[in-house]
Amino acid sequence: MPNSVLDTLDLQLIHALQIDPRVSWNTLAGIVPSDPATLARRWARIEREGIAWISAVSGETTNGSGGLALVEFVCEPGAVLTTAAAAAADPAIFSIDLTAGRRDLIATLSAPDDAALAEYALERLGVIPGIRDVRTHVVTEVLRLGSDWTVQALTPGEQARVPAPRPPRAGSAKRLDPAFATRVRHLLAADGRASYVELGERLGVSAQRVSDAIALLRRSGSLVLRTDVAAPYTNWPLAAWFFLEAPAATAARAAEAVAGMPEVQYASLATGPYNLIVAAGARAKTELLRIEAELERRLPGARIADRSVVLRVHKHLGRILDRSGRATGEIVPLA
Repeated sequence: MPNSVLDTLDLQLIHALQIDPRVSWNTLAGIVPSDPATLARRWARIEREGIAWISAVSGETTNGSGGLALVEFVCEPGAVLTTAAAAAADPAIFSIDLTAGRRDLIATLSAPDDAALAEYALERLGVIPGIRDVRTHVVTEVLRLGSDWTVQALTPGEQARVPAPRPPRAGSAKRLDPAFATRVRHLLAADGRASYVELGERLGVSAQRVSDAIALLRRSGSLVLRTDVAAPYTNWPLAAWFFLEAPAATAARAAEAVAGMPEVQYASLATGPYNLIVAAGARAKTELLRIEAELERRLPGARIADRSVVLRVHKHLGRILDRSGRATGEIVPLA
């Protein structure tokens, strides 16, 4: 099994970093049964091998407060991989799944606002090589994010002991230059646990100013830090997308309905023939039907109109992955 490379301590460490990717090793040593030096070495190995990594994205990119869309691509025969590679080079496309079913690729597209999203969909999507058909679903509300999902290796008591990120200091700046905020985000995308001193040296400012900036960006939701794991190395190695048609009253309560399903990694309301789109993980292919049945049970009147199994993740929040789902080290800075 691929996940045999991660032992219990590795999974506990990853879970803690999913709660706060920048929590100190000293703090974690009081929660996870190990010492700070060992935890640091273990994380360095996990990250070096591309099994898990820290992503840094703007809140607007993932929460739908800007322009957000899920895009289905049907590719010309034999063109799936080249089309995925071409699309992955675009910073506006931050995630790409290679899928089986009626679509070959499912991409997540982000833009600063709805007008920019419309411009992109109308003018840029069609020029990506190898595409035979495109269907765009504009996201109207994000119900559940991948950052809400964890490897579930810590007890509730242990999770509660991981401290929340510190708030901004009372006397710190209340606003940041957008260009400076983008530079901070790009540096954290490359090394999410870089020290404040290291970041300050790269930015030409003091460590305190960097600390204040990160605290402000995280508190405002403008910066989202999350620890992601290559799916084959978790207990949910498979993933699938489900496209649902739901009555309006059911869709309005969908967030509450999927909240109790640990398999659900992403859910959003969207325009078009499918007004609810869900991505879920599974331990085996035989679980997919159970997940479908549970979704329909929790969502009265909803019908799963289509589904696609994820064959491979090519790009995840700007990070290029290999065929085994591990991070390659290549990052396309997000727009």
